[in-house]
Amino acid sequence: MSCIVIRNVRSVFCLGDREGLAFKLFSSFALSLFIILLLQSLAEAAMIRVLLHIPEKIKTEMVELSHQAEVNVQAGDMDELADWERGQKYYLFVLDHNHQVISGREMHPHFEFKLQFARDIDTIFDNKVNQPIIALPLSTGHTLVIQFPYERHPAHYFTYYFTIIQIVIAGLILGALSLLLARYLLTPLNKLKIASHRLAEGDFSVRVGREVGDTVTEFTALANSFDHMTRRINVLSEKQKYLIRDVSHELKTPLARHDLALHLLKNKLPQEYHGLLTRLERESTEMNVLVSEILEYSRLENASYQLTLHPTDLSCLCVWQVEKMQGAIMEDQTLSYTGKAIERLAWVDKGLILRILNNLIGNAIKYAGEQANICVSVSSVGEDGVELWVENNGKGISDQNLTTIFDPFTRVESSREKQAGGYGLGLAIVKEAAAIMNGSVEAENIMEGFRVKVRLPRAV
Repeated sequence: MSCIVIRNVRSVFCLGDREGLAFKLFSSFALSLFIILLLQSLAEAAMIRVLLHIPEKIKTEMVELSHQAEVNVQAGDMDELADWERGQKYYLFVLDHNHQVISGREMHPHFEFKLQFARDIDTIFDNKVNQPIIALPLSTGHTLVIQFPYERHPAHYFTYYFTIIQIVIAGLILGALSLLLARYLLTPLNKLKIASHRLAEGDFSVRVGREVGDTVTEFTALANSFDHMTRRINVLSEKQKYLIRDVSHELKTPLARHDLALHLLKNKLPQEYHGLLTRLERESTEMNVLVSEILEYSRLENASYQLTLHPTDLSCLCVWQVEKMQGAIMEDQTLSYTGKAIERLAWVDKGLILRILNNLIGNAIKYAGEQANICVSVSSVGEDGVELWVENNGKGISDQNLTTIFDPFTRVESSREKQAGGYGLGLAIVKEAAAIMNGSVEAENIMEGFRVKVRLPRAV
């Protein structure tokens, strides 16, 4: 019956699993409680030895009284001895070997009762305040018994000192236990936190099962669930990528046939219908551009792009691209290269750099405004970096959108982008192109506009 009750209690309080969190917490606190009680008992014993004894000043006074009592006893005048006893600040008597008062004074009954518990001068007191009897043997064979004064008992302060010691011991032990327990519990949680951040950044190879181990059952189950979730997200992400790529690829052929049919139809229809055909051709062209961008983004994201890295002078490419896109700007817009020639070369793929410049400058032309000033520049950064940036004096974007504009199909102002012909893939392609060259991209609002910076590695 008792075994069944114990099993039920362990089940209710989750103590059945020795590797479980509840059992470990219970064990830790039980151990800490045992250590606290043990140390407090040792501290109490030590304090009793240190504090609960007759103070040296009073001990000296009592020894002196014993010498005076010996002199009075040897003088043989018992009346003088009685007067001497009454004249002391302590309640005391000189006794013979039969515990009788030799001076003839009357002894209080309670004092007489306590004579059987008389202590020597080196005794250790109890931790409670009382009036013990101290017995000092005299050279005459008699005994001087002195009642220790209540107000001078060292136990008056023992309770306060011991309470402070108890609090300090409990605080130190619980603090040390809390620190160790926090480190023990936070280690796997921090690993899960780091892994979740890596997963949020798109690293589907992250696994935490082995790192967390099997020290705590709940954490092990959580780590295994996290790894299972990561694998499932990876599978679903790959399926999504393949679906977008395959659908986009399959759309190329019917779009090509559609363009051909529109071209043939334009030669056969009367002139009055050519406006509608022109609109259909424009829509078809936009669809072709979208499919091409999806395919290019898919190649970059899946690392299937044939990368060719060479030491490259970015300033030359920027100047060439700026000249090439002069015909694409609006009437009141300006596009210029404002950087200076730098000696440092970048380790990049020329085709991807031109694609990055084309997308960044194209975005600025579309969204910076009809009177925007667009500037392109290149500079050295640190000891091993080269940075190109494209900025404009447009109104910029909200701070909460700065980190999301590089996600695919992200539109900050959907209606305006649709009107301008954007699909939310231009900056996503810029980010993937920079990443495949071991670079990074960052957007920021500046005092008079908006800037996108692309940092690339230096050619060794």
